[in-house]
Amino acid sequence: MDGTQFTPGSKTLDCPTHGSGFETFVCEHLLSNPAQEWFSEERVDDDHRWPDAWCAACDVLFQEEGEWNANNEGKTKIKLLCHHCYEKLRLQEKSPAH
Repeated sequence: MDGTQFTPGSKTLDCPTHGSGFETFVCEHLLSNPAQEWFSEERVDDDHRWPDAWCAACDVLFQEEGEWNANNEGKTKIKLLCHHCYEKLRLQEKSPAH
């Protein structure tokens, strides 16, 4: 791999594009259009390099419950990516307008 640190709880997968990588999760909307604002419970930092992420439409569902749970998680489709794919997509993120 690229020297990226394994963090507790991280699982690996075999990506058809990148080979071995860490599991990451994004909503289907970010996968199809990564050039939008990304939402997560955690900030991207050294301890959370690839936090689960979702779009503004999915954030409405998240905010209704204050968390992902049985009431809202079935209303969005979550996709599994390797951390290399995640990083490539996240580079296209648009910052929120202020």
